[in-house]
Amino acid sequence: MRTMDPDQWKAFIDRLIEEPDFDVTGVTEKGSRFVFAPLGQASELRLDYDITILPPKKELLPPNEDLLTFDISKPFDVLAARHERKKVLVGVHPYDLIAINMMDQVYLGTHVDDNYEARRQNTIIIASDIINIPPKAFCGSLGTHTVETGYDLLVTPLDDRYVVTEGTPAGTALLEKFAETRESSRYDIERVEKLRAELPSRYLRSPHVDKYKWSEILEENYEHPLWEENARKCLTCGTCTLVCPTCVCYDVHDEVELDLERGKRKRTWDGCLLKEFTLVGSGEIFRETPTNRYRHRYYRKGMYLPMRYGFVACVGCGRCATQCLADIADPLEVMNVLASSSMEDKKKLPIPEVKVHGVKQELLIPKAADIIYKEPMTDIDTLYRIRLDSGEALGHRPGQFIELSIFGIGEAPISIASSPGSGPEFDLLVRKIGDVTSKLDTLALGDKIGIRGPFGNGFNIEALKGRNLLYVGGGCGLAPLRSLINYSLEHRSEFKKISILYGCKDPSSLLFRNDLESWGTMEDVDFRMTVNICRSDEGWKGNIGVITTLIPDIDMDPDTTMAIVVGPPVMYKFVIRELKQKGIPDENIIVSLERRMKCGVGKCGHCQINGVYVCLEGPVFNYADIMGLPEAF
Repeated sequence: MRTMDPDQWKAFIDRLIEEPDFDVTGVTEKGSRFVFAPLGQASELRLDYDITILPPKKELLPPNEDLLTFDISKPFDVLAARHERKKVLVGVHPYDLIAINMMDQVYLGTHVDDNYEARRQNTIIIASDIINIPPKAFCGSLGTHTVETGYDLLVTPLDDRYVVTEGTPAGTALLEKFAETRESSRYDIERVEKLRAELPSRYLRSPHVDKYKWSEILEENYEHPLWEENARKCLTCGTCTLVCPTCVCYDVHDEVELDLERGKRKRTWDGCLLKEFTLVGSGEIFRETPTNRYRHRYYRKGMYLPMRYGFVACVGCGRCATQCLADIADPLEVMNVLASSSMEDKKKLPIPEVKVHGVKQELLIPKAADIIYKEPMTDIDTLYRIRLDSGEALGHRPGQFIELSIFGIGEAPISIASSPGSGPEFDLLVRKIGDVTSKLDTLALGDKIGIRGPFGNGFNIEALKGRNLLYVGGGCGLAPLRSLINYSLEHRSEFKKISILYGCKDPSSLLFRNDLESWGTMEDVDFRMTVNICRSDEGWKGNIGVITTLIPDIDMDPDTTMAIVVGPPVMYKFVIRELKQKGIPDENIIVSLERRMKCGVGKCGHCQINGVYVCLEGPVFNYADIMGLPEAF
């Protein structure tokens, strides 16, 4: 440890501020509250603060940041935003530092977020021991009131001096270059140790159950009346997620300048309490009721993230409880109520153990691609053939998806409709239902689009080999199914009996008519299709009825048959019920789920169903793995 007198400490901070290579941000006053803001001089810094309005996560994951710039007037002019300036962040309390370390696991894990990584590498953190306790905090009982790692420097403000603990070589170098210090005496060290040891007793609040028991408590209380009772008071404003240091979900949108040519793709904070957080292009909201959204916030913090990363995503800072007008956002109060009145009706909410496939590219920047073929299939569905400018194959597996980008409009997740054997070209079936897909409909051959991906886990082809395959496709669900169907037909000897069932609304809604005709003429394929309704003048001679009417007549061995089901959400429960009546076990049913897969790499949070990220663990799932998830079907 090193010690500085007050004048030496101020001189140290002033030298950092004067250093042209640094942007220095610290805790300052804002009325009667405190915020992290750029420092103009050392006298503005307040290390005696209790809590800041917003956590320092905003310095690493800004509420509003540029991801890239583009020029629509040029074929494909895109430039990634870079964040190369060094930042010194002064006054971070231990609980916020622990929250930053949690963010590191999310944003620097399997898929590294380039922007976050750049800021993290260019940020030196000078943490600060806690002097004053906010009234709503309970850090002392969570063990987040002190830290031993994660900082470059840790300052302990005492009455007449500042004691600094060195955490990294970068921190030591900062002291050596900008500060006048002396080695801390035993007396100084003992004062620091005493301050930290006394902190827990100064907190006025504590949960009735250890934080590592929260998952168990939540597992027993998914249907507890507390969720609906509190949700009736909830304003669904999302303030609790905005001020939380461990809530890191976001949205992405494009902004075009007044010249209608140049623009920026921006990332902004988002929150699961907002109604449109799970809105998909078809108009469905998968977590529509306030009760479901309110409950999801607590399960994410206390169960889903601990299952995935091993940490409880609450550091006890009390910001949410302080800011909530309805007084229902306090995790301590909620967990205390649940712990005292457990329903004891356990609901397993597992995360399937599947391999997460990393993406070998810059995550946020699309690759340039051309539209080389375009064929309308229905009034709202069009088949596009795409080729990357690089000439490389997309490298996808059946069942994966891409993020299709049109600068100035945005991005949309689209399933890949062709088999991997199609070379450097790949097919997308796009339904015109949103801004991106409507704009795509106006583009011509040779026009440029952006592609990110492929993302997600596709079908486990190895597990399907040597089995009977029963494909059940509904509506535009035939697109991702077509990728696997064509793969299995291209490698016909590797699979046993193949049956294909396809249903859509009416004859005018039929997709991939050439494929349907081809499958229908194959001697080694049992192909059947149906339409829900049909006018007498449409000349339809096939089956009329929902797709479940085709299943009873299929001859199948339930033990050796794998059923692959893809279609609209409403279809699944009825198809699965029919399959189970035929004796197909749960583990032999494969499904592909639709959610709002915004980022594609499990960070933005929109596609989450209970503890599962559809864009990571899915979109293809074994039904047995997710059948118990309330938000899955």
